[in-house]
Amino acid sequence: DAPLVVTLRWASALPIREAELKARDTRAPRVDEAHYAIEVYGLPRKQVKDDSPKLADLLRAKAAIRRTAKEDLKPSSVEIIMRDDGPVVVYLFPRKTEITWRDHEISFEAQVGNLKIKQAFQADDMKFHGTLEL
Repeated sequence: DAPLVVTLRWASALPIREAELKARDTRAPRVDEAHYAIEVYGLPRKQVKDDSPKLADLLRAKAAIRRTAKEDLKPSSVEIIMRDDGPVVVYLFPRKTEITWRDHEISFEAQVGNLKIKQAFQADDMKFHGTLEL
């Protein structure tokens, strides 16, 4: 079996929002200014069978943003968007806990069914016009 490849995207980052506007992507999940949003694409339908509130709560309970020597950020909510090309899971984290360039490495971890997702991001790589964009 080939390894599963999923795509993570900081949907709340300014460059992503600008690209969606420019492309007139009407299917892009809506993200408000009060949240950091991480979208996960490429999950198998057998792991995300529906968009029920029960499944969203289960996914929310098994996700976090981790930073060195700081308390984990837990998502306030999860949205599941069922699309023809596969489900999209959107994790929303409250911005009231600020993530800064001083956090250096920021990692997103989640479990979806029996799949474990873990991706580290370097704050220095996520700057846009000199500003950390998440």
